Amino acid sequence: MSLSLIDYVSLFFVMVIGLPHGAFDNALGYLLGYGRSLKSFIQFSAAYLGIAGLVYLVWLFVPVISLICFLGYSLVHFGLGDVTGLWRSVPESSKSQLFTSQLGSRLLNWTLVYAHGGLVTIFVPFWHADEVSVLFQLLSGEEAVTIMTIISPLSIIWVVSLLVIISTAIFEPLYRRSAFELVVLTFCLSFLPPLAGFAFYFCAVHSRRHFQQVWSNITSTLSGRYSLGLAAILTAASWALAGALYASQPIGDSIDAALLRSVFILLAALTVPHMLLVDMLFRPHILGGARSAENDNL
Repeated sequence: MSLSLIDYVSLFFVMVIGLPHGAFDNALGYLLGYGRSLKSFIQFSAAYLGIAGLVYLVWLFVPVISLICFLGYSLVHFGLGDVTGLWRSVPESSKSQLFTSQLGSRLLNWTLVYAHGGLVTIFVPFWHADEVSVLFQLLSGEEAVTIMTIISPLSIIWVVSLLVIISTAIFEPLYRRSAFELVVLTFCLSFLPPLAGFAFYFCAVHSRRHFQQVWSNITSTLSGRYSLGLAAILTAASWALAGALYASQPIGDSIDAALLRSVFILLAALTVPHMLLVDMLFRPHILGGARSAENDNL
Protein backbone atom coordinates (compact mmCIF):
# COMPACT_ATOMS: atom_id res chain seq x y z
CA MET A 1 0.00 0.00 0.00
CA SER A 2 1.27 3.46 -0.93
CA LEU A 3 0.21 6.48 1.05
CA SER A 4 -1.47 9.29 -0.86
CA LEU A 5 -0.78 13.00 -0.51
CA ILE A 6 -3.88 13.25 1.70
CA ASP A 7 -2.47 10.50 3.91
CA TYR A 8 0.86 12.31 4.26
CA VAL A 9 -0.93 15.54 5.16
CA SER A 10 -3.07 13.65 7.67
CA LEU A 11 -0.03 12.14 9.39
CA PHE A 12 1.59 15.58 9.45
CA PHE A 13 -1.37 17.05 11.31
CA VAL A 14 -1.43 14.10 13.70
CA MET A 15 2.22 14.77 14.55
CA VAL A 16 2.00 18.58 14.71
CA ILE A 17 -1.43 19.05 16.33
CA GLY A 18 -2.72 15.71 17.55
CA LEU A 19 0.32 14.18 19.21
CA PRO A 20 1.28 17.38 21.12
CA HIS A 21 -2.21 17.60 22.63
CA GLY A 22 -0.79 15.50 25.44
CA ALA A 23 2.18 17.82 25.81
CA PHE A 24 0.49 19.61 28.69
CA ASP A 25 0.67 16.43 30.74
CA ASN A 26 3.77 17.75 32.50
CA ALA A 27 1.77 20.82 33.49
CA LEU A 28 -1.15 18.63 34.56
CA GLY A 29 1.23 16.61 36.70
CA TYR A 30 2.41 19.83 38.35
CA LEU A 31 -1.21 20.90 38.86
CA LEU A 32 -1.98 17.59 40.55
CA GLY A 33 1.05 17.86 42.82
CA TYR A 34 3.49 15.58 41.02
CA GLY A 35 5.97 18.23 39.95
CA ARG A 36 6.27 20.72 42.77
CA SER A 37 9.98 19.98 43.19
CA LEU A 38 12.72 19.04 40.76
CA LYS A 39 12.90 15.55 42.23
CA SER A 40 9.16 14.91 41.93
CA PHE A 41 9.13 16.39 38.40
CA ILE A 42 11.90 14.00 37.34
CA GLN A 43 10.10 11.08 38.99
CA PHE A 44 6.83 11.97 37.27
CA SER A 45 8.51 12.35 33.87
CA ALA A 46 10.43 9.10 34.31
CA ALA A 47 7.27 7.21 35.25
CA TYR A 48 5.39 8.73 32.30
CA LEU A 49 8.07 7.83 29.76
CA GLY A 50 8.68 4.48 31.46
CA ILE A 51 5.05 3.45 30.97
CA ALA A 52 5.22 4.57 27.33
CA GLY A 53 8.42 2.58 26.85
CA LEU A 54 6.84 -0.51 28.37
CA VAL A 55 3.89 -0.24 25.97
CA TYR A 56 6.34 -0.02 23.06
CA LEU A 57 8.19 -3.14 24.20
CA VAL A 58 4.92 -5.05 24.56
CA TRP A 59 3.99 -3.98 21.01
CA LEU A 60 7.22 -5.49 19.68
CA PHE A 61 6.36 -8.91 21.11
CA VAL A 62 2.56 -9.03 20.69
CA PRO A 63 1.66 -6.45 18.03
CA VAL A 64 -1.85 -7.71 17.26
CA ILE A 65 -2.91 -7.81 20.91
CA SER A 66 -1.30 -4.40 21.39
CA LEU A 67 -3.27 -2.96 18.48
CA ILE A 68 -6.50 -4.40 19.88
CA CYS A 69 -5.72 -2.85 23.27
CA PHE A 70 -4.86 0.45 21.59
CA LEU A 71 -8.25 0.54 19.89
CA GLY A 72 -9.97 -0.40 23.14
CA TYR A 73 -8.40 2.18 25.43
CA SER A 74 -8.60 4.82 22.70
CA LEU A 75 -12.35 4.20 22.51
CA VAL A 76 -12.70 4.84 26.24
CA HIS A 77 -10.37 7.86 26.20
CA PHE A 78 -12.00 9.51 23.18
CA GLY A 79 -15.47 8.80 24.51
CA LEU A 80 -14.77 10.21 27.97
CA GLY A 81 -13.15 13.28 26.44
CA ASP A 82 -16.12 14.01 24.21
CA VAL A 83 -18.75 13.33 26.85
CA THR A 84 -16.92 15.39 29.47
CA GLY A 85 -16.71 18.33 27.08
CA LEU A 86 -20.37 18.05 26.11
CA TRP A 87 -21.63 17.74 29.70
CA ARG A 88 -19.57 20.67 30.91
CA SER A 89 -21.02 22.89 28.18
CA VAL A 90 -24.56 22.31 29.45
CA PRO A 91 -25.90 24.71 32.12
CA GLU A 92 -26.48 23.06 35.47
CA SER A 93 -30.14 24.09 35.35
CA SER A 94 -30.59 22.00 32.19
CA LYS A 95 -29.08 18.80 33.55
CA SER A 96 -32.26 16.90 34.27
CA GLN A 97 -32.13 13.15 34.70
CA LEU A 98 -33.78 11.06 32.00
CA PHE A 99 -34.17 8.02 34.23
CA THR A 100 -35.26 7.96 37.82
CA SER A 101 -32.87 5.09 38.50
CA GLN A 102 -29.16 5.81 38.83
CA LEU A 103 -28.42 2.63 36.85
CA GLY A 104 -30.46 3.90 33.90
CA SER A 105 -28.53 7.15 33.81
CA ARG A 106 -25.19 5.39 33.99
CA LEU A 107 -26.09 3.00 31.18
CA LEU A 108 -27.17 5.86 28.96
CA ASN A 109 -24.04 7.88 29.61
CA TRP A 110 -21.77 4.91 28.98
CA THR A 111 -23.72 4.47 25.76
CA LEU A 112 -22.65 8.04 24.98
CA VAL A 113 -19.03 7.15 25.69
CA TYR A 114 -19.23 4.10 23.44
CA ALA A 115 -20.91 5.99 20.60
CA HIS A 116 -18.44 8.90 20.66
CA GLY A 117 -15.35 6.80 21.31
CA GLY A 118 -16.33 4.30 18.65
CA LEU A 119 -16.43 6.84 15.84
CA VAL A 120 -12.81 6.30 14.77
CA THR A 121 -12.12 3.02 16.58
CA ILE A 122 -15.15 1.05 15.36
CA PHE A 123 -17.12 2.94 12.69
CA VAL A 124 -14.15 3.96 10.54
CA PRO A 125 -12.59 0.44 10.49
CA PHE A 126 -16.00 -1.06 9.68
CA TRP A 127 -17.01 1.47 7.01
CA HIS A 128 -13.58 1.54 5.33
CA ALA A 129 -12.84 -2.13 5.99
CA ASP A 130 -10.58 -2.82 3.01
CA GLU A 131 -8.33 0.21 3.52
CA VAL A 132 -8.18 -0.13 7.30
CA SER A 133 -7.42 -3.85 7.09
CA VAL A 134 -4.31 -3.02 5.06
CA LEU A 135 -3.32 -0.31 7.56
CA PHE A 136 -3.76 -2.74 10.46
CA GLN A 137 -1.53 -5.29 8.72
CA LEU A 138 1.16 -2.66 8.19
CA LEU A 139 0.99 -1.80 11.88
CA SER A 140 1.00 -5.29 13.37
CA GLY A 141 1.43 -7.95 10.69
CA GLU A 142 -0.80 -10.17 8.59
CA GLU A 143 -2.58 -11.64 11.62
CA ALA A 144 -4.17 -8.24 12.17
CA VAL A 145 -6.92 -9.21 9.73
CA THR A 146 -8.51 -11.05 12.66
CA ILE A 147 -9.21 -7.67 14.24
CA MET A 148 -11.78 -7.01 11.52
CA THR A 149 -13.78 -10.03 12.71
CA ILE A 150 -13.97 -8.37 16.12
CA ILE A 151 -14.91 -5.00 14.63
CA SER A 152 -17.96 -6.41 12.82
CA PRO A 153 -20.10 -7.34 15.87
CA LEU A 154 -18.89 -4.27 17.75
CA SER A 155 -20.09 -2.12 14.86
CA ILE A 156 -23.62 -3.47 15.32
CA ILE A 157 -23.52 -2.45 18.98
CA TRP A 158 -22.16 0.94 17.90
CA VAL A 159 -25.07 1.49 15.48
CA VAL A 160 -27.52 0.55 18.24
CA SER A 161 -25.78 3.02 20.58
CA LEU A 162 -26.04 5.75 17.96
CA LEU A 163 -29.75 5.06 17.45
CA VAL A 164 -30.32 5.08 21.22
CA ILE A 165 -28.69 8.51 21.54
CA ILE A 166 -30.63 9.92 18.59
CA SER A 167 -33.92 8.52 19.92
CA THR A 168 -33.22 9.84 23.39
CA ALA A 169 -32.38 13.28 22.01
CA ILE A 170 -35.85 13.55 20.49
CA PHE A 171 -37.41 13.61 23.95
CA GLU A 172 -34.52 14.86 26.10
CA PRO A 173 -32.87 18.16 25.05
CA LEU A 174 -29.82 17.36 27.17
CA TYR A 175 -28.64 14.80 24.61
CA ARG A 176 -29.35 16.75 21.43
CA ARG A 177 -25.91 18.31 21.07
CA SER A 178 -24.31 14.90 21.43
CA ALA A 179 -26.68 13.37 18.87
CA PHE A 180 -26.05 16.21 16.44
CA GLU A 181 -22.28 15.87 16.79
CA LEU A 182 -22.45 12.11 16.31
CA VAL A 183 -24.55 12.40 13.15
CA VAL A 184 -22.34 15.11 11.62
CA LEU A 185 -19.10 13.29 12.43
CA THR A 186 -20.46 9.97 11.17
CA PHE A 187 -21.37 11.66 7.88
CA CYS A 188 -17.93 13.26 7.56
CA LEU A 189 -16.00 10.12 8.50
CA SER A 190 -17.96 8.03 6.02
CA PHE A 191 -16.62 10.13 3.14
CA LEU A 192 -13.09 10.91 4.32
CA PRO A 193 -10.30 8.36 3.74
CA PRO A 194 -9.44 6.47 6.96
CA LEU A 195 -6.25 8.35 7.86
CA ALA A 196 -7.81 11.70 6.96
CA GLY A 197 -10.88 10.87 9.02
CA PHE A 198 -8.76 9.90 12.00
CA ALA A 199 -6.67 13.06 11.70
CA PHE A 200 -9.80 15.21 11.43
CA TYR A 201 -11.36 13.72 14.54
CA PHE A 202 -8.11 13.50 16.51
CA CYS A 203 -7.02 17.07 15.80
CA ALA A 204 -10.23 19.08 15.27
CA VAL A 205 -12.43 17.33 17.82
CA HIS A 206 -10.49 15.42 20.47
CA SER A 207 -7.33 17.55 20.73
CA ARG A 208 -9.21 20.85 20.48
CA ARG A 209 -11.60 19.78 23.21
CA HIS A 210 -8.71 18.62 25.39
CA PHE A 211 -6.87 21.94 24.98
CA GLN A 212 -10.02 23.81 25.98
CA GLN A 213 -10.54 21.64 29.06
CA VAL A 214 -7.02 21.84 30.43
CA TRP A 215 -5.84 25.34 29.54
CA SER A 216 -7.99 27.33 31.96
CA ASN A 217 -7.23 24.91 34.79
CA ILE A 218 -3.49 24.93 34.15
CA THR A 219 -3.19 28.70 33.83
CA SER A 220 -5.10 29.19 37.08
CA THR A 221 -2.02 27.77 38.83
CA LEU A 222 0.85 28.23 36.37
CA SER A 223 1.68 31.10 34.05
CA GLY A 224 0.83 30.59 30.42
CA ARG A 225 4.49 30.98 29.44
CA TYR A 226 5.65 28.36 31.94
CA SER A 227 2.89 25.97 30.83
CA LEU A 228 3.89 26.37 27.19
CA GLY A 229 7.51 25.77 28.15
CA LEU A 230 6.63 22.48 29.82
CA ALA A 231 4.53 21.54 26.80
CA ALA A 232 7.38 22.35 24.43
CA ILE A 233 9.67 19.95 26.32
CA LEU A 234 7.26 17.03 25.98
CA THR A 235 6.46 17.89 22.37
CA ALA A 236 10.14 17.93 21.43
CA ALA A 237 10.65 14.64 23.26
CA SER A 238 7.74 13.02 21.41
CA TRP A 239 9.05 14.18 18.03
CA ALA A 240 12.51 12.88 18.92
CA LEU A 241 10.98 9.52 19.85
CA ALA A 242 9.11 9.48 16.53
CA GLY A 243 12.39 10.03 14.71
CA ALA A 244 14.05 7.25 16.69
CA LEU A 245 11.18 4.89 15.95
CA TYR A 246 11.39 5.68 12.25
CA ALA A 247 15.14 5.05 12.24
CA SER A 248 14.65 1.72 14.03
CA GLN A 249 12.27 0.29 11.43
CA PRO A 250 13.58 -2.64 9.34
CA ILE A 251 15.69 -1.53 6.38
CA GLY A 252 13.63 -3.57 3.93
CA ASP A 253 10.38 -1.79 4.83
CA SER A 254 8.95 0.89 2.59
CA ILE A 255 9.05 4.51 3.69
CA ASP A 256 5.26 4.53 3.95
CA ALA A 257 5.14 1.49 6.23
CA ALA A 258 7.94 2.81 8.44
CA LEU A 259 6.28 6.23 8.71
CA LEU A 260 2.88 4.77 9.53
CA ARG A 261 4.26 2.47 12.21
CA SER A 262 6.40 5.21 13.74
CA VAL A 263 3.42 7.54 14.17
CA PHE A 264 0.85 5.07 15.45
CA ILE A 265 3.08 2.93 17.67
CA LEU A 266 4.32 6.12 19.33
CA LEU A 267 0.74 7.32 19.64
CA ALA A 268 -0.28 4.03 21.22
CA ALA A 269 2.63 4.16 23.67
CA LEU A 270 2.01 7.75 24.76
CA THR A 271 -1.76 7.30 25.02
CA VAL A 272 -1.47 4.92 27.99
CA PRO A 273 0.25 7.31 30.46
CA HIS A 274 -1.77 10.20 29.00
CA MET A 275 -5.02 8.32 29.56
CA LEU A 276 -4.06 7.29 33.09
CA LEU A 277 -3.25 10.89 33.96
CA VAL A 278 -6.24 12.54 32.29
CA ASP A 279 -9.03 10.03 32.83
CA MET A 280 -8.08 8.69 36.26
CA LEU A 281 -6.61 11.80 37.89
CA PHE A 282 -7.27 15.05 36.05
CA ARG A 283 -10.96 14.70 35.18
CA PRO A 284 -11.97 13.63 38.70
CA HIS A 285 -9.84 16.53 40.00
CA ILE A 286 -11.45 19.26 37.90
CA LEU A 287 -14.98 17.90 38.30
CA GLY A 288 -14.72 16.90 41.94
CA GLY A 289 -15.99 20.21 43.27
CA ALA A 290 -19.09 20.33 41.13
CA ARG A 291 -21.59 17.53 40.85
CA SER A 292 -21.80 17.65 37.11
CA ALA A 293 -23.86 15.10 35.26
CA GLU A 294 -20.75 13.48 33.83
CA ASN A 295 -19.15 13.08 37.23
CA ASP A 296 -22.36 11.75 38.80
CA ASN A 297 -23.24 9.23 36.15
CA LEU A 298 -19.99 7.91 34.62
